[in-house]
Amino acid sequence: MAGSDSTRVLPLGKQHAEFPAGFLWVALAAALSGGFALGGHLSFVLGFGYPLGASFPALVQAHGHAQLIGWAGLFVMGVSLHFIPRLASVPLPHQRWVGAIPWLMGIGLFLRTFGQPALTYLGGGPAFTALLWLVAGSGVLEGAGILVYLLLLVHTVRGAGDLAEQPAFAAVRPYFGMMVTGWLLYAAANLLLLLDMAHRGQTAVNQAWGEVAIRGFIDLTLLPVAMAHSVRLFPMFLALSAAFWPVRATAYAYLAGVGWQLLPAVLLRLGIEAGWMRSLEGAGAILKGGVILWFTWQLDVLTRRRPVERPARFLFSGPDRAPTRPGLPDYGEFGRFELLVYSAFAWLVLAAGFEMIHGGAAVAGSPPPFGSGVVRHMYLLGFVTLLIFGVAVRMLPGFLRKRAVASPGLVEPTIWLGNAAAAFRVLPLLLPSALLASVPGAAILARAVFGLSGMIGLAAVACLAVNLWLTARPSR
Repeated sequence: MAGSDSTRVLPLGKQHAEFPAGFLWVALAAALSGGFALGGHLSFVLGFGYPLGASFPALVQAHGHAQLIGWAGLFVMGVSLHFIPRLASVPLPHQRWVGAIPWLMGIGLFLRTFGQPALTYLGGGPAFTALLWLVAGSGVLEGAGILVYLLLLVHTVRGAGDLAEQPAFAAVRPYFGMMVTGWLLYAAANLLLLLDMAHRGQTAVNQAWGEVAIRGFIDLTLLPVAMAHSVRLFPMFLALSAAFWPVRATAYAYLAGVGWQLLPAVLLRLGIEAGWMRSLEGAGAILKGGVILWFTWQLDVLTRRRPVERPARFLFSGPDRAPTRPGLPDYGEFGRFELLVYSAFAWLVLAAGFEMIHGGAAVAGSPPPFGSGVVRHMYLLGFVTLLIFGVAVRMLPGFLRKRAVASPGLVEPTIWLGNAAAAFRVLPLLLPSALLASVPGAAILARAVFGLSGMIGLAAVACLAVNLWLTARPSR
């Protein structure tokens, strides 16, 4: 486990940095004011049949960017800057630089999230041109923040020394390598797309290349970093068996599947078409989905085939001490966070299965059985968001030097609201059109459920934000 490799005595004056809480607050602000708020508006407009308007493409892109970089990306940044140096037993260099990253990312996100939709209401003129280039400048600010973040992490990883002496870190290092690559590619693509948008005088970036950038960030950054943290953290938090299976080889198999998927998409955007491209993309989807299913099975987070007996984690001394919760090394002071983790991995299994179905149709030359947005939201709203919820209420109180989350009871509404948001977002898109047409009122109900999904997701994030704000208060 991680703790066994993080016990080296650090040189005097080179201690680990405190948890950079600024990442957490900027991520929650981006989610509440941009990502989930815009998502709630968009799903409501689509679900209840309101006119889309000229700002719709810009709103969709601003929402997606705020969710990827603001919500998930900033959370990944903050946790990894705290966790990876401890896993590698190497403190962050230039710790004063860390505070600049949330500012760069936050200002860039503000310009992009609110500036891009505002462009559609200006209709030209000097104000439009000035705001357009400010929105393009958001890519520069975010790129600078990402670059500083990656420089700090790469310097830390390179200082880890002989990996043979740190097998826990060596096993997950390929996942972090994919994460770094994904960040670099997305930062570069985002900046180029925004500069191209400004040069053309448009209010939306190139949709086709934007889709490739989003897929690359999900597959190369968000999913690998979630896998790496799961391998190292869940054996401790959920009393699972340590990873005695080929974690490192699994990373390379996953990367092969992702590469087979992304290569045809890039070539197609470059105007290169060939008959084998759709088959290769489908084979990549099958391989990637299969590896994810293998990973989840070996992690044992859903099946719990290898229960581990762990001693109680006593918080207080004395003869009368309550036992920990059955099968878990805590007393419930973090709420039922494990249900958030279990449901997140259930959504991951569903996403992997549906991706394999989609890939099988591509290999067979059949039309796609469902849209790409279905699987994407299973990954993002189902897996990534629910996993962030679970990790946040379990880990962040300790990072903030608290023994418990402020309101364990508030975790349960987060569980129900988060899962309902994901289910309401994807299930209406999976129902056969014949079924919706044959059952009276089914189509109206499906559209209404879809329309409410964003608001429910916003309520789930609000529950988490209130809980973490109460937890972080100095009075506690």
